[in-house]
Amino acid sequence: MAEATAEYSTILGPDAKFKGDLTFESAAKLLGHIEGSIKSKGKVFIADGSTCKANVTGKEVAVEGHIEGNVQASERVEIKSSGRITGDIVSTRMTMADGAAVEGHVRIGLDGKTEASRASSATEPKLTAQPQTARVK
Repeated sequence: MAEATAEYSTILGPDAKFKGDLTFESAAKLLGHIEGSIKSKGKVFIADGSTCKANVTGKEVAVEGHIEGNVQASERVEIKSSGRITGDIVSTRMTMADGAAVEGHVRIGLDGKTEASRASSATEPKLTAQPQTARVK
């Protein structure tokens, strides 16, 4: 996922401090300090040095800074070596560089679910044998 400035239709600079809900129709590069929620139909790039106390939702989410909140990406989450996420992650795919950190639950696969978890959640567990009691003499 390249971070060239030309691919982002919206850029919030490093001196920006925003409190509230941000919504983007396409890609956004965030370098400031955001508190609230971030939603994009495209990429969301949390740049190095930026902090977000927000839930982040997008097609792709790349993290160099720090997110304190849940991250949901329909296609991919990329956590770079300086990236930190304190919260849960749900995505179809994820890459994580050496040095990156996540503190929370991670679900990766189709809609954040693997084949095994989708199969187990679709059926009720059934007991196939009666419980046995062992006797020790």
